[in-house]
Amino acid sequence: MPLSPLLLLSLALGSAEAKNLKPASISASSTYPADENVNYETTNLTDLKASTVWAEGAEGSGLGSFLVVDLGGEKTVTGARLWNGNWYTSDFWQRHSRIKELEVEFSDGSVEKFTLKDEKLPELIRFAKPVKTSSVKFKIKSVYTGNTYNDTCVSEVQVFDDEPVDYVKPAAYKASSIYPEDADGNYSPSNLEDGLVDSMWCEANKTGDGVGEWLEMSFPAATSVSKLRLRNGNGYNMSFFMKANSATAATLTFSDGKTEKIVIKATVAEQTVEFPAHTTTKVKITFDEVRKGKEFNDLCISEGTFLP
Repeated sequence: MPLSPLLLLSLALGSAEAKNLKPASISASSTYPADENVNYETTNLTDLKASTVWAEGAEGSGLGSFLVVDLGGEKTVTGARLWNGNWYTSDFWQRHSRIKELEVEFSDGSVEKFTLKDEKLPELIRFAKPVKTSSVKFKIKSVYTGNTYNDTCVSEVQVFDDEPVDYVKPAAYKASSIYPEDADGNYSPSNLEDGLVDSMWCEANKTGDGVGEWLEMSFPAATSVSKLRLRNGNGYNMSFFMKANSATAATLTFSDGKTEKIVIKATVAEQTVEFPAHTTTKVKITFDEVRKGKEFNDLCISEGTFLP
């Protein structure tokens, strides 16, 4: 399968319901030098890809090293999510050090401390109360030591405000099939709302190309939906998009049994597909047509959420 360190989002915390802020910039106390055309810059922390990483460049394991997320003005923040460690592959995650004890400082000088789990899962932390701040500083206080390299890495950072997400958040997912987890990660349908382009759902029908495969999203209560926002195929980049199958047409089935046919563009860019509004407790997406990939015969969808 193509590069895709996929994510298992099993954290049902309050901050997960809040909107992800787009930082003005991220700076660091140090950065590991680029090598062999691979860079470890702070820009990797907000590029929507867990497979690119920031690594500190200090002596030892980077104790005391820090990241500063500039929010571009005062915002009210409620929490953050970190892809702790090097998520390029599961092997790389074990080889590099990960943050254990994390100190979070706000622009008013107040501090909160967290102990992160040593698990290859996106970790969501909630602040004790909403904080008005223009920046969030993440400081490494201790680490889980890698089995090969002493450099501490973080792959992606999201900071949440106190506004709700703009999509209808699913309570549960189902899929006709799920490609087995491999060295790159898992292919769970819950990856559809993690905000990353290199995590995705992929079907696992060995004899088919994705036609007839389906995804189903259930909502906590009946709600009106009229748009599907998605990133089709493998969204890592155009090269990987062309390698795998992507959808070109689908049927939406709602909880009352009514259906809508939709056309999906075969593009790596984010798209929004509109359809007549339906009030429903779930939507099943059955894929009717696909564009064949050049290398892999598996249908993938990188992101997918319904909007009112």
